[in-house]
Amino acid sequence: MATTLSHSNGTGLASPDWTNLWRQKIMLAPDQTRQAAVFDHVRHSILTGALPAGGRLPPSRSLAHELGVARQTVVLAYERLAAEGYVRGRTGSGTYVATDLPDQAPEPAATPLLAAASLSNRGARLARVPATASARDPAQGLLLAGGLPAPDLFPIKTWARCAFRVLKPLAGELSSYPPPQGLLVLREQIAAHLASTRGLAADPGCIVVTSGTQQALRTAADLLLDPGDPVWVEDPGYIAGRGALLAAGAEIVPIPSDAEGLDVAEGVRIAPAARLALVAPSHATPLGGALPISRRLALLDWARRANAWVLEDDCDSEFRWEGKPLPPLATLDKAGQVIYCGTFSKTLAPALRIGFAIVPAPLVPAFVRLRTLTDRGTDAFTQATLAEFMRQGLLAPHIRKMRTEYGRRREALLEAMTRNVRHATALAAPGGLHMVARLADGLEEAASVRACRARDLAVSPLRAYYTGTPRMSGLVIGFAATPVSMAGEVSRRLQAALATVG
Repeated sequence: MATTLSHSNGTGLASPDWTNLWRQKIMLAPDQTRQAAVFDHVRHSILTGALPAGGRLPPSRSLAHELGVARQTVVLAYERLAAEGYVRGRTGSGTYVATDLPDQAPEPAATPLLAAASLSNRGARLARVPATASARDPAQGLLLAGGLPAPDLFPIKTWARCAFRVLKPLAGELSSYPPPQGLLVLREQIAAHLASTRGLAADPGCIVVTSGTQQALRTAADLLLDPGDPVWVEDPGYIAGRGALLAAGAEIVPIPSDAEGLDVAEGVRIAPAARLALVAPSHATPLGGALPISRRLALLDWARRANAWVLEDDCDSEFRWEGKPLPPLATLDKAGQVIYCGTFSKTLAPALRIGFAIVPAPLVPAFVRLRTLTDRGTDAFTQATLAEFMRQGLLAPHIRKMRTEYGRRREALLEAMTRNVRHATALAAPGGLHMVARLADGLEEAASVRACRARDLAVSPLRAYYTGTPRMSGLVIGFAATPVSMAGEVSRRLQAALATVG
């Protein structure tokens, strides 16, 4: 066994126990080269004062013997230390720690610093903007998680074939950034899809591909709003959309949303001079209301008179359970004041991060420029794969399959909740992938959420969707990721959780 090297370094101080230090390094970084390990250890010892300024390092031959490495390993480490100014060689005398070190090890903090301590005032405000109803532990799974599609229905095989098909032709473009407006082939497919499924005529030149709806809303807010501008939002409404507007510095004006969506007359009364309105005309989150034609025309009339913009979030429009699918608000827009935002998060998968905005032609250059400034465009490989998936005619039948299966899951959960849940009443929304369960009188909402999550039910509090005072106490629950076979078990688990609160 090698003995510990301990000798005078010329300053009267003993050198470190190099053998033990080396063994620790091997345990901490088994993939690190030996030369790098020697360099890091000596450098760390110098910076922390274990090797004081002016102190003599062990001769390279002696240290190599103690560590069981080649002498050349130590020589090269010493040469690097000298090149970076940590040590100085003295001919015929040895190697010494430099007295004018290039840097110093920082003093360890007595207590961990708060992350917010280094934020600007604006940064601190942004860090407090709500983005979701509440944090969800991924280990809980997706049972009753609101607004999320079913992972078991993702078309993995056909998606993989499309990805393989586009990879080789795309390979030559991977060394450059994607077009900030989005791949033309995808924008053309999106335009064709909207024309056939939503009755919306869109010029591919006015479509901007984004990383989900969230980015489309934030980009629009950054371009159209000054800090402090008033903005209508549905109350209750889309949390992340509201957060995007808050992050842009908007003054949020909550407008009541009921069974028919945004109350336009109340909006005109409360904030007639608002600069923008964020609405989901086909399916308001989370209550599911859809704007009737009278409110749609009133909203467009207000926007024209107020010289305001309307951000249309066409959320969950593909999943309509009662009545016929409603055409987008943008189909009624004659003044060019509606920005239509869509996404593939619900029809395919949120992790793809593909959304889009249909932007009035005069705004397109500004939208594209801001995309360039923020993230240089959305992943080209995913865009190309999605375009191929759509080009082969695979998206429409996939959506039909999803709609059929989600309808079955919705009905199964509603029936099971009616049969098994006594402490809450399910409110069947006419569209979307979630519903609201109104809590029985006396049940505290936050406690109910905690009880459900303790049983791996990923429900969300209805209160989080309100900007003002909540008008109802309830839970937002999803059904898309709950198979029909589990509806009974899940409903009984929900009742057991609520029973502990009541």
